[in-house]
Amino acid sequence: MWFLLPCLLFLGIILFYKLKYKQQYFSRRLMTPFEQKMFTQLKRAFPENDVLCQVAFSALITNDHYKIRSRFNRKVTDFVLINSECDVIAIIELDDPSHLNKVAEDQFRDKMLNEAGYTVYRFCSIPSVQELRKSIPNKKSYKWVS
Repeated sequence: MWFLLPCLLFLGIILFYKLKYKQQYFSRRLMTPFEQKMFTQLKRAFPENDVLCQVAFSALITNDHYKIRSRFNRKVTDFVLINSECDVIAIIELDDPSHLNKVAEDQFRDKMLNEAGYTVYRFCSIPSVQELRKSIPNKKSYKWVS
């Protein structure tokens, strides 16, 4: 009987914690099934290179002014193709049907990356390995500015 009070107290604390605490962070898939198919196709087309997915713009471009950085600090690109020296060969965007109403936004994103010296390739469907090799030259797509 004497152990009943500590057990009830313990259960009460657990119940209080469960009711009070709500999970704030959840895992999610890195890519959609459509993007996964493109990722696989890019790896087949360019086996000598690495394919990175969901790369932050802030890893690719920068600026000393906060207001300008705020234009791109939350944006990500679908894929970045890099060579063995980690030089960017291409930035690849896969435009699913949700991009139909985002033409101006996509143009602004491309403009930022182009101004930094990168070449952006956009695809609306999954191209063949041959089409990818024909569309994307396997060479560094920018020059360092010092």
